[in-house]
Amino acid sequence: MSHKPSHGLCALLVSWLLFDFTSAAILPGDGPVQKSYNYIVIGGGTSGLVVANRLSEDPNKTVLVLEHGYVNDGPDTKIPHAAAKFPNLAIDFWNVTSEPIANLKNLRVPVRMADVVGGGSVVNGMFADRGSRADYDAWEELGNKGWGFDGLLPYFRKSATLTPPSPDHVREYDIQTDPAGYTNGPLQVGFPSTMYPDLKNMTAALNMHGIPTSHDPATGGAIGILWTPNTVNTRTGTRSHARAAYYDPIATSRPNLHLVTGHTVNKILLDKNLTATGVSVTPRSNGGGATFDIRADVEVILAAGAISTPRLLQLSGVGPRAVLEAAGVPLRLDLAAVGANFQDHAQAQATWNLTKGLSFPNPGSLATNATFNASAWEEYVNYHTGPYTVAFSNTAAFLPLRNFTTSASYAAVMDAAADQQEEESSLPPLYRTSPELLAGYRAQRAILLRHFGAPDAAAIEIPFTAAGFGSSVLTKPWSRGTVTLAPSAITIANNTTTSPAEVAPIVQYQAFAHAADRAVLLAAVRWTREFYRTSPILAEEYGPVELMPGAEAQTDDEIWDALVSASVVRPTNSHPSGTCAMMPASLGGCVGADLRVHGTRRLAVVDASVMPLIPGTHLQTTVYAVAEKAADIIKARSRHH
Repeated sequence: MSHKPSHGLCALLVSWLLFDFTSAAILPGDGPVQKSYNYIVIGGGTSGLVVANRLSEDPNKTVLVLEHGYVNDGPDTKIPHAAAKFPNLAIDFWNVTSEPIANLKNLRVPVRMADVVGGGSVVNGMFADRGSRADYDAWEELGNKGWGFDGLLPYFRKSATLTPPSPDHVREYDIQTDPAGYTNGPLQVGFPSTMYPDLKNMTAALNMHGIPTSHDPATGGAIGILWTPNTVNTRTGTRSHARAAYYDPIATSRPNLHLVTGHTVNKILLDKNLTATGVSVTPRSNGGGATFDIRADVEVILAAGAISTPRLLQLSGVGPRAVLEAAGVPLRLDLAAVGANFQDHAQAQATWNLTKGLSFPNPGSLATNATFNASAWEEYVNYHTGPYTVAFSNTAAFLPLRNFTTSASYAAVMDAAADQQEEESSLPPLYRTSPELLAGYRAQRAILLRHFGAPDAAAIEIPFTAAGFGSSVLTKPWSRGTVTLAPSAITIANNTTTSPAEVAPIVQYQAFAHAADRAVLLAAVRWTREFYRTSPILAEEYGPVELMPGAEAQTDDEIWDALVSASVVRPTNSHPSGTCAMMPASLGGCVGADLRVHGTRRLAVVDASVMPLIPGTHLQTTVYAVAEKAADIIKARSRHH
């Protein structure tokens, strides 16, 4: 935040934060660990901490969580308003940059992976929405019995507690929540104590434009305008993340649970039968210590995220043969699915100048009005309420394809989606040598085609705030990317005396490789332009004038060129997923419905990489639900161990 509170208020905040959070256990850090555990969880992020919490509920089971990063209790991890700064946060990220993206004029972008205990839940935009029923039923349709919406809803409910908005806000803003979607779970979700007045006009304008407000956004009806809670503890006014929800409350009471930070997992140890027996680990402190092994008696669980999980499998010899040979890794299991099926939510940012201005206060007031900022900061420090409890947003519109297309643009999208030649030319090279990957993509394609014609599956997200609209986010991408080891990764590591796991992977988004993605995004930009042009509320209250792509851009090619040239088309919404897809091996899957890696034993994956199709939602609450369900699956098979 460029706006800074006074030194006196900073002192108040520091004392409050220290008081509120010193109950968290001191982590072992680089201290000694046991030589063996029942379970080793690789990754202390969102999914890893959920699974570790649930597995360690049995005092007779020992659980080790290995995390590359460290604990960060700085203000950016706590103050909800800091979420609007992403990615410019005082938090460590892995140093990974994508490969050039051909369809975006060879744009390269940072691949945002939080290197911190709690993972993405510590740095994300704090949206706590869920996808529609159709999003998750598609997973079950792809061969994963029990992973449809009805199979996941109990775990969505188990994971979270909803604090509803104030009755005054409910009446004034017509906020629709869905209490049936929650129980008394560890994750706290709720609404800020401040709402900016222009939000009423923004939602009313959408309603007038034919977009209804969802009344059941948490129980399968995530279509239309969603009032989305944030991951916030409304009692303390702070971000609720995986560490605060799933680790801190039990850290000092479970001697069978160890969380070790600042360690690099080099690879998973596999015996001659491809049974996971443990991990190879190197401390990061003091330039790196001696490498050592830790044994897992029951299971090794990968929770390193959609970029690092496939990288670790490949470093362990499990992955596409050509990739491993190029990297210099001995092949243990030729599994093309590892690192394939990479999906994210690409987006474009159009902009308008609101010539009549916004009401006061508004989302920019903290930065432009020193008096308001000082008052807001004092309220936050003293009462944990006010504008500093406002994260990025609590509102978004999720629109089925027919809601934002004309008959002509709908036909153009469907023609591109159905084009067999487009499929063959758009897929990564890995697919051309794997009949299984091709079969899996074609099964996904059939679902996507059906979703594009359905009223209950969103093809685009339009997030918005009290300052207006602009972003269009692809929720059902057709393009597929890959995450693979760098060629000669082992040689690079040896030459730099570092772990191969520290060598950046090759991240190929391949965004907009499939023409349907470009067609959908252009239709969404045109819809937003028409919405601004024709809305009586927006015209009367704000006087919008289009800045980007600009009135001179009229054809699809002109609009696309303006957006791409301005670098406002991005391949990612920091929602990486799908790179160890949960599907049968015959469909190019990496793990089965039991989350075990095909062809191996005692090796599971529990993070966003298992999602076979990215859901039309911000991913964090889905990751919590997947991890909760994964813990029950792992517990059930452990009883037979």
